[in-house]
Amino acid sequence: MKSDLIDIQVESRGNDVELSLSGSLGLAQLSAVKEKLDMLVEGPGCFYFLNLQNAHFTSDRYLEVFLELLNRVKSQKSALILIFDSAELYDYFSKYLNIFEVYENRKAYKKSGTKKQLQQIGLHYGLRSGITVSSGVAVALISLILGWMITLFVIISTQGHDLADKQAQIIALQNQKDRYIKEIDKLESSIGPLRKLGVVQDTTRLSSFGLIQDWVSYLEYLENTRREK
Repeated sequence: MKSDLIDIQVESRGNDVELSLSGSLGLAQLSAVKEKLDMLVEGPGCFYFLNLQNAHFTSDRYLEVFLELLNRVKSQKSALILIFDSAELYDYFSKYLNIFEVYENRKAYKKSGTKKQLQQIGLHYGLRSGITVSSGVAVALISLILGWMITLFVIISTQGHDLADKQAQIIALQNQKDRYIKEIDKLESSIGPLRKLGVVQDTTRLSSFGLIQDWVSYLEYLENTRREK
């Protein structure tokens, strides 16, 4: 394979993979370089540092290779960072410096810290506009917020129905209590005259004389009681 003739040094540390490409590269080496790079950028969640500091390109066709490589890496949820610090390479990539991430070394990229990590997930910060989000992240955030709102509405509605049911039960019990009180008062008013005549007496007073078997015995008892008085 032609790619075996291309020497690309690979250094891997966890999720960081540094690929170092060197030498004078023209059309003759183009397909081999592309094949070799495609073989090395496999796997999601990685940071690929493509070190081009010692590379010299004699054809603009390599720009297309790097653009395709960038799109492929992004589709794998990974990141591609170009490493170089030379005027020649800055001039070579001048048309696409707004697309590629370029740093002088890995340490410089790491120093960018939180800002670059946020950019990896779609968050950006501008001095004038403040914090903004990419369209994909914005849709995800809006969906999440809507989900929270719907869940909160369902919880509040459910609790509202429960409170309404409990309140209705309390009102029904209160009305039932009022009816019982009225019925008791009505019975008390009806029994009052009978109690004055001695027809109705408290069971506590009757219990001391034993159980009365029939109305005749009861009337005799009332008569004897009246005479004793």
